[in-house]
Amino acid sequence: MAMRGPRPLLLLPLVQLTACLALASGQSCIPEFRTFWKNHVDYLRTSFSRHNTYCRMRMERAKLYKKPINTFIHIPIEAIKSVCRVNGIPVPPDLRKSKRFFKVTTCRYNKTHNKTHLYNGTFYRRQIVIRCCYAFPIYYHE
Repeated sequence: MAMRGPRPLLLLPLVQLTACLALASGQSCIPEFRTFWKNHVDYLRTSFSRHNTYCRMRMERAKLYKKPINTFIHIPIEAIKSVCRVNGIPVPPDLRKSKRFFKVTTCRYNKTHNKTHLYNGTFYRRQIVIRCCYAFPIYYHE
């Protein structure tokens, strides 16, 4: 006699397998990676003659109003992702430090100034420290 009716127990292993494959492929990291990219990556640096103007415009574009400090990295995203793999040194507990020095601009909110959204920007060449989820950078350590 043939089986009739729904068989939820037959679907359970399939659902579990799908969830495991999604986690293993790093798909759960994608939203955090997109946020990291929006908040910290500006390859080919948006051109402004002054670092303070750059910071004000870039922080507004990223909707990071009044954030005390934020750093923008001026290299291709693939070079940043490589820090999560071969071009990074583990830093306990769960960070990675780049082997190379990268071009970055650090923006610091100037809360003593009367104008809103005023930032002091400083350009550096320095190593970056990030947190990775599989091969995706998801957090910039200031």
